[in-house]
Amino acid sequence: MITFPVSLAANWQPASAFPDLTQQQQSWLLEAGSLTAKLKSHCQAFSVKVLNEAPFDLTREQQALLNTSLSQALNREVLLLCDGKPMVYAQSWLPADDTLKKQQLLSMGTRPLGDVIFQDPNLSRTEIEVAEFSQQHAIQALTAEIGYSSQALWGRRSVFSLSNAHFLVAEVFLPGAYIYL
Repeated sequence: MITFPVSLAANWQPASAFPDLTQQQQSWLLEAGSLTAKLKSHCQAFSVKVLNEAPFDLTREQQALLNTSLSQALNREVLLLCDGKPMVYAQSWLPADDTLKKQQLLSMGTRPLGDVIFQDPNLSRTEIEVAEFSQQHAIQALTAEIGYSSQALWGRRSVFSLSNAHFLVAEVFLPGAYIYL
């Protein structure tokens, strides 16, 4: 049984801290555009499966990353699937302020976040941070539940800004994802 939100506690660092990343790994981890669009370009049928969407308390680290004094955010956890195969586990922390409500980011349903936010010319993001998740990390419970064997996984995170609202997005590439091919 998976406990939500899935912990993504890790040693997040700039990609430069990982000099041995392959070109393939860099192309996925450092994709500056929409990861949703990149995934769509590699498959016939793209879909989103919502695993969990609920208000949760922000940690002090998350409050600092988001530059907010708000104590709660909507935590949204989804799987991004290509041709029915889970490729990416994505987690977003969206502080429930009026700006995000106006952007309709707090009621996405099965729409990919990337399809909405990358349409806005005012979107900006912080430097992408990268982490490697060991075979003992909590994320492995999720990979096992969806039928994958345990392996070291790569993830990325960044803070997006849209109309003065900040939200945190983290994405972990699941076994079998294009990054590992």
